[in-house]
Amino acid sequence: MRPRINLRQAMAHVSEKIATEMTFAELAKAYCAVQFDGADLRLRKWIEAFGQESAWTITTRQLAVAAEAMLQSGLYQASTINRDTSTIGTVYRWAQRRHLAPTGFVSPTIGLQRYEEAIRRVHISDTEITALLEGAMAFKDRRFAAFVRLALETGARRGELRERRWADVDLDKRSIAVEDTKTGRPRTLFFSEASAELIRRVWPKRPAEQLLFEGRIKDRPINYRRPWQELTQAIGRPDLHLHDLRHHRAAALLKNGTTLAVAAQVLGHSSLILQRRYGHLETATLRAATEASWR
Repeated sequence: MRPRINLRQAMAHVSEKIATEMTFAELAKAYCAVQFDGADLRLRKWIEAFGQESAWTITTRQLAVAAEAMLQSGLYQASTINRDTSTIGTVYRWAQRRHLAPTGFVSPTIGLQRYEEAIRRVHISDTEITALLEGAMAFKDRRFAAFVRLALETGARRGELRERRWADVDLDKRSIAVEDTKTGRPRTLFFSEASAELIRRVWPKRPAEQLLFEGRIKDRPINYRRPWQELTQAIGRPDLHLHDLRHHRAAALLKNGTTLAVAAQVLGHSSLILQRRYGHLETATLRAATEASWR
């Protein structure tokens, strides 16, 4: 007979995790100390506004008023405000996974209005892609070339690459495991054999616990903002953001016939956001497939 659990007795042996009382400043700084996704810059103004309040008592209304004040100031675009509040949501999800938040805590970012923002669509030609890859090889820090290649091929967010350690990388399978993502769902990044060969040349030794792109300070990743600016200036595209490589990968996937649902999994993105940004590309692919079936 299959054994059964006495649930009440089992519950008595489970120690309930007690929430940590923290100010918003303490929570934000704790997150930034272990995550390297640029949140420290985005959260600075929010720490000034809410830093001394309990992280667990800030309300959706307070965040909404702050967001509206930013918009009305004329100093911030809707896209910036959306990224800020999204980052706050990421911090709260991280806190919940770490059992720092009280039981039953609901993030104040849930249900927070997102402002309509202009969709950034940037075209990068094949010639410019080649120029980016070849130009990145001209920098003294050879890791920068690998960083650009991986960003282009995987469509990863900047932080997803900067936070990776060698234990996450499988060169034989040409894959990188990303456990802690913006959406809270782990995913796998895939890269080419050309990138694998470059990685082997650039990093003869690959200690499992070390960051791929570690800076001068141990366990702190390098930023690469200045090399990226120099590279894009050199190829005549100073308007390009590193994040545009992610948009490029999304467009390439959909133009290649990948569905929105699959592309969303590849990029670790929301299908709804992909639909809004790139739905026209999937429609074009579906139309071409339908017309091809007529012949």
